[in-house]
Amino acid sequence: MSAIARRHVLSGAPAALLLGARGGAAAAQDYPTRPVRVIIGFAAGGATDIMARLISKHLGERLGQPFVIENRPGAGTLLAAEAVARAAPDGYTLMYASSSTVITPLINRSSNLDIPRDFAAVAVAQASPMILVANNDFPARTIPEIVEMAKAQPGRITISHPGTGGANHLSLAIFMQRTGTEFTLVPFSGNQPSLNALMRGDVNLASDSPFATRPLLEANRIRPIAVTTARRSSILPDVPSLAEYLPGYDVPFWSGFIAPRATPPAILDRLNREVEEILKLPEVLERLRGFGAEPVGGSREAFQRTIEEDWKRWGEVVRQLGLRGD
Repeated sequence: MSAIARRHVLSGAPAALLLGARGGAAAAQDYPTRPVRVIIGFAAGGATDIMARLISKHLGERLGQPFVIENRPGAGTLLAAEAVARAAPDGYTLMYASSSTVITPLINRSSNLDIPRDFAAVAVAQASPMILVANNDFPARTIPEIVEMAKAQPGRITISHPGTGGANHLSLAIFMQRTGTEFTLVPFSGNQPSLNALMRGDVNLASDSPFATRPLLEANRIRPIAVTTARRSSILPDVPSLAEYLPGYDVPFWSGFIAPRATPPAILDRLNREVEEILKLPEVLERLRGFGAEPVGGSREAFQRTIEEDWKRWGEVVRQLGLRGD
């Protein structure tokens, strides 16, 4: 609200509106008075799940009520998003969302969700790259080699990812578009099933998070190919970025808290402030950077703009690539 608008409200608003504003602030001060559900659209054990649990633990400690994690994997986080959209907008149901949460409704024809319309931003926690990794027996070791092989044998190379409509899926679709190649994409319901398929040799490549892949890379059970951001990852500095082969390619993965759209702003503001402080804690910073992510934070308004920009950006990509499906 502009300074002029604020002066108008303070000078001319009815007393009831002012009392309502004070009441909302008071409610936020008392919030929460019972446990808060945090719904996640991924299986337990992945990077997004771990980050959600870590921040939720600190929220519970700071606010005096447990923030209880509820995993609802499936349909590229769509099941979780639909559950949160239907929940009462009272601050007691949140979603720990990600880039995939924005993408999935754009692809799935059965969904009526409009993420910028149906949700309010609370706080973005982190941003990180995704990484393309290979089975140890796969002969190609670089992006040019993979592209050459894919063009010679369209559709023969298989790539797993943690869910249809997620950021990993879309990053692969963009990669195929940019390189003029065709791969067979194999979706799974989470990081670990996808990586297990890679290690068994059921697929040739996988797109996943640096956190999920790092132990396997360190144990030499899989090989790194490239990360999806414009710059290299801080924990994998020897792994090239896709932008080094495809100038302008930059597909980061973010995660953070959102809430049903009509949730009282005073509650959202309080949660935003608490997450901002939690992201400064050494334990949280160490964990974040341990899996190649960086803390983001910032205002609710800035996060809402990110969601709106992603909705427009990925909507255009989905239409261009014809990815709409059931």
